[in-house]
Amino acid sequence: MKRVLICPLDWGLGHATRCVPIIRELMRQGAEVFIASSGSAGVLLKKEFPNLSYMELPGYAPVYPVRSSMIIKMIGQLPKFFRAVRQENETVKVLVLKHRIDIVISDNRYGCYSAHARSIFITHQLNVMLPPGWTAFGQLINSLCHRYIRKFQEVWVPDQRGSGLTTSFHSDRFPAVKFVGWLSRFGGTQAPNKKYDVAVVISGPEPQRSMFAAICLAQLKKSSSKALLVLGEPGKNVNQADGRVQVVSHLPSKELEEALINSEVVVARSGYSTVMDLIALGKKAIFVPTPFQPEQIFFARHLMASGIAFSVQQDQFVLEIALERMRAFSGLSVYSMEKGLLEGEIKNLLT
Repeated sequence: MKRVLICPLDWGLGHATRCVPIIRELMRQGAEVFIASSGSAGVLLKKEFPNLSYMELPGYAPVYPVRSSMIIKMIGQLPKFFRAVRQENETVKVLVLKHRIDIVISDNRYGCYSAHARSIFITHQLNVMLPPGWTAFGQLINSLCHRYIRKFQEVWVPDQRGSGLTTSFHSDRFPAVKFVGWLSRFGGTQAPNKKYDVAVVISGPEPQRSMFAAICLAQLKKSSSKALLVLGEPGKNVNQADGRVQVVSHLPSKELEEALINSEVVVARSGYSTVMDLIALGKKAIFVPTPFQPEQIFFARHLMASGIAFSVQQDQFVLEIALERMRAFSGLSVYSMEKGLLEGEIKNLLT
């Protein structure tokens, strides 16, 4: 029995949620799984897998801007981020030896590798996307990131080859990457039985998470739609009805999947993990990218230009207009999920 340590990044919930199918498949194939993370990502995974051993990693604690440039805000925090990478590397080295770990799987944690275990790096951004005008700085950042990635024996990209979704983030410096398919905690096999007109799933970092939640709640209260609002706070315990709006702090994967299947349309951030979840469910979606996040803005624009999903900036979001305009878009059911990619890679890993 191989011992596997899973280490998702704690920036939001997406890195943790896309590790859920990896953990399930590892367990199905007989591996003993350990989890190491921090913040809300750690809280989510402890709730999903309460019987697995959990260890705390140093957190990155990024501070996001309210109304200023994301890139300038991130530059000022680079020393803190590099310090976190060093600290998590020291922690993982200890955990590997203490628990006799055979394999380390890191989702975007650049320091989670060990010379004493096979180390795998998961990312859909082999090249980090920066805003226009930052090309030179982007080259420097990506050079530093690539230096870390080369310390891993394998790179897994959560995408299907040729889908076009992550092509803009690829790098020819890593020609041997393995595409493990879209990683979603949802199966999408349940027949829909409409319960909500709209489900709003809030995610991402503060302060934008709370700002978007307040915008959505105010508009839902004025709407005639029967709605579910998921606040994206797994550490809290909110569950209340406000007219036709049900507000919950968090839902376990199975309950959230059921709620989304039974919703006519989903309003959400355009983070890549959310996109993969909605592909798995084949949903119609309205995407509202987190302000100042180039990656989310890219996915929102790409899906809108492809006629798949309507998107709108947060400061221009009007629910009733968005619900009307999204009807002209096909929805994420246009994508066909290739089966067996993750299963095959894990089988190869464990043998």
